[in-house]
Amino acid sequence: MKKFIAAALSVLVILFSFCSCSSARALTEENVTKTVDAAFSALKSFDTDELNKYVDSSTLGIIMDYAEKHDQFRKLGVAIFENLNYEIIDTDLNAKTVTVSVTNKDLSYTASSFASSLLEKYSTFELLKNLNNELWLNGNLADLVEKIADAVPNPEPLEITLTVTQGKKNLVLGFDETAENAVSGGALGAIKDAIA
Repeated sequence: MKKFIAAALSVLVILFSFCSCSSARALTEENVTKTVDAAFSALKSFDTDELNKYVDSSTLGIIMDYAEKHDQFRKLGVAIFENLNYEIIDTDLNAKTVTVSVTNKDLSYTASSFASSLLEKYSTFELLKNLNNELWLNGNLADLVEKIADAVPNPEPLEITLTVTQGKKNLVLGFDETAENAVSGGALGAIKDAIA
């Protein structure tokens, strides 16, 4: 009886090992590729549930929080990322990184002039207060979305390196400021520079 129990437990351990190796959070090249595809798809549709699942980014995290409360921010996210294209260049499982080539519209001027215009009209305190004002958001963010639609594509791809970590159920990509700026076509960096 003891031999039977020991054999059954051994089989269970082996089966569990195979299941855990093939899980979505295992650090394999296939899972990294699937994670990059899921994260960039979520960026393009600005799906905050999927972004929260696959992306670790301080700036994008703030925008996602607002997008969950205000549809204007979700529409802004879609406008910023809908022309984002990417290609995986290299996956380094030892360093736990993936290098991706990205292109988007050149949004740095659009974002910079938008932020500068707002800062001429409002104090920082007033701007923060208006982030929950639906009428203000409707007018101002709709204007920015229109300007983004008119922006031209950036012909030069940029290479970014994202960290890969194991989340609870899947792999997660870490975006630093350089990566955030590259995927947003320069928009996030331009806004930060204008506010600083």
